[in-house]
Amino acid sequence: MTNNPTKASSLLSRDAHLSHLARMLHQQEALLKEVRSLLPEQLARHCLHARISGNQLVLHVDSPAWSSKLRFHGQSLLQSLRPRAPNLRKLSIRQLFPESPRNPSGKRKSPPGHPSLADAVSDPELRELLKRRER
Repeated sequence: MTNNPTKASSLLSRDAHLSHLARMLHQQEALLKEVRSLLPEQLARHCLHARISGNQLVLHVDSPAWSSKLRFHGQSLLQSLRPRAPNLRKLSIRQLFPESPRNPSGKRKSPPGHPSLADAVSDPELRELLKRRER
């Protein structure tokens, strides 16, 4: 007797909690699409997630630089989205940073192209100690 894998869609429809999460995800995806359509193309690409929490629009971007640029569009975004959420009053922008790679020991490595702390130290003994610790 073989067990066939259960389709994810059937799990979502059977479990109330999972179906609620799926609905929320679809709503957030639709909101993100709408927010991106209201932004300049270059800025829209860096807007990674959107949700409404109470009277606040929460946007996630991939760097502090894009966060600053997005703030300039804050009031126009809030006004454009008020038909969808009449109580919308505030904008919150958060940064989502990519997960930095880890070496086999589980310690974080510096991202490619970024100097490590050891590279910034002029004392050769301390630099060597820091490099050994990063491995």
